[in-house]
Amino acid sequence: MKNRTLLTPAGGAIIAVCFFLPWLRISCMGTSSYSGAGFGGIYWAIFAGGLALILGYLLLRRLKRLEYLMSLVAAVSIITVAVIFYGIMTIASGKRVLFFRVGPEDVNLRLQVGSFGTLFGFILAWVGALPAGLKSRLRRRPRAATPAAAEFPPELPADKRTSA
Repeated sequence: MKNRTLLTPAGGAIIAVCFFLPWLRISCMGTSSYSGAGFGGIYWAIFAGGLALILGYLLLRRLKRLEYLMSLVAAVSIITVAVIFYGIMTIASGKRVLFFRVGPEDVNLRLQVGSFGTLFGFILAWVGALPAGLKSRLRRRPRAATPAAAEFPPELPADKRTSA
C-alpha cells in the first residue's frame, strides 16, 4: 500500500458512520437497541472525534505536516476512550428500580455492529498514522559532533575580566 496515511480519514469516517449504527441490544421484558446518537450527551464526543480525524488529516496534508498525524490520532483516541470507559462504568454500576438494583447481569446485553465498527475505525486510524509518525522520527538528523575546542567556553575579553 503506497499511501497508508489515507487509512486515518477512512477510520474517522467509519467511526462517524458507526456512531449512528446500533451499539447495544438489551433484552429484558422486550428488546431495545441503542446507538451513540441514541445515548446522546457526552457520547457525541465520539462522533466529533471521527470528524476531527477526517478534518485534521485534510488540514495536516494541506500544510504538509503529516508527521503530526500520530499525535492527532492519539489525542482523539484518549478522549473517546475516556468517554467509552465512562459509558462502560455507567452500565456496569446498574440502575436502581424501586428497591432493587438492575445490572448488566440481569439483562441480556449484547454488543452490535456499531461498537465493533467503531473499534475497527480506531484500529484503521492508528494503522494509517503509525507510518507517518515513524517516518518523521527516522527523518530527524542526528546532532552534529562538535570539536573538542568548542566544548569549553571561550576566554573573556580583557575589558570584561574582573580582577580580584
